[in-house]
Amino acid sequence: MYKRILIATDGSDKSMKAAEEGMELAKGLGAQVIALNVVNEVVIASAVRQLGADRKEVEAKLEKAGGKAVDDLKAMGAKIGVAVDTIVRIGAPANTVIDTAGAEKADLIVMGSHGESGASKLLIGSVVQKVLYWATIPVLVVR
Repeated sequence: MYKRILIATDGSDKSMKAAEEGMELAKGLGAQVIALNVVNEVVIASAVRQLGADRKEVEAKLEKAGGKAVDDLKAMGAKIGVAVDTIVRIGAPANTVIDTAGAEKADLIVMGSHGESGASKLLIGSVVQKVLYWATIPVLVVR
């Protein structure tokens, strides 16, 4: 059924729960996992603008955190015998998830639900909602 499962992670508890579900599904299907962390370009720009931080330093720090998040998924996969490739990219999260799924020939996207609310949700919407709307492959959202 599914041969290549992209699991998007930000290292949060909800994304780790989603990763556990995605890994078990991959194990049962004999599928490969692509673990993806997207460093939000808006967060980088905001830190540079509001804090006067050096862009390269902010990128490096966030990419390092993203690397830890995907490395945690790689370790999770190793424990249960699932092959995991890791990717960290900078971009708009929803677009980057969808673009990476296409580039990596994924046939399923797994994501954790994120409870954005209030002004944040009204202004930018949730990444999950955008991926659900724009993706051309199935998306599994885990609560």
